Amino acid sequence: MLATTFIPVFKAVFAIFFVAIVSGILVRRNIIKQSDIQSLSHITVLVLLPSLFFSKIINSFSPSSFVYWWVLPLIAFAMIGLGLGISYLFFLKTRKQKKALMAVASFMNANYMVLPIAMMLYTKELNEFLTYCFLFILGVSISLWSIGKHMVTAGENEKVSLLGILNPPLIASISSIIIVLIGWASYVPDFVMVPVEFIGQAAIPIATIVLGATLGSVSIKKLPDFVDVLRVVGIKLFILPAIMVFVLYQTQWLANYPLIADLLVLQASVAPATLLIIQVRKYGGNSQEVGGMMLINYAVCIFTIPAWLTFWRMLIA
Repeated sequence: MLATTFIPVFKAVFAIFFVAIVSGILVRRNIIKQSDIQSLSHITVLVLLPSLFFSKIINSFSPSSFVYWWVLPLIAFAMIGLGLGISYLFFLKTRKQKKALMAVASFMNANYMVLPIAMMLYTKELNEFLTYCFLFILGVSISLWSIGKHMVTAGENEKVSLLGILNPPLIASISSIIIVLIGWASYVPDFVMVPVEFIGQAAIPIATIVLGATLGSVSIKKLPDFVDVLRVVGIKLFILPAIMVFVLYQTQWLANYPLIADLLVLQASVAPATLLIIQVRKYGGNSQEVGGMMLINYAVCIFTIPAWLTFWRMLIA
């Protein structure tokens, strides 16, 4: 299990973290400036991510190929809801002031971290795994760009508003899902899809650079309170994956879908969503608090992600 699971997953996670480290060094050397990070964040939210989501959904989403496709987005909603529920209990007295940290503890890096891991871990089953992963991401994207965005960017007493949660990535996700469900995907012309897909390919590396640059600008002297760190790391990297492993082990409905079981263990154990940093950079928020908590979670998850997947495979072996 060590050679077939832990080491490949560790390499994939470390590769992502290495990009972040290099980006952070460039920021500290003042080669990448804060204004550069801000500009990249704007481009990512307004152009790159909408292009990525639209092209992936139009090209890859096929409801007929997997009858129960709607289950995976629902599981994503449930997993995020569970994280928010546990976070609410852990931050009960300070929940209005700590909304951003509650989001960090609840929203997973469903795309940028899981996809590189899949490419290193799976060979024959890669396309099938990516299809399941993509369906799960549908639920995460809608949640992340609605309630997630509100939690990390809104003020202490600011209420949720429709205009406040509307943004290009959310609009692109919902509109493309509707286009596929009503059967109009094949009518989207190539002169639209080709450039959109081409532009969308830049979203993941640019978002990783923004993450690393933001983490690199985090002051080590002003990291979040130790108690808050224990809460967030405990929820995101230990409690949620432990619950998922327990539920999967106790229920047999996924016996015929081992790849989906692997996917859910990975999604439950990955680090917080990279896009939370993008949202803070674009729409405002406490970048020091969110970035500091991200930095700690990403350092810890290098070991916890491969550990959870290895534990799961040993459990069912």
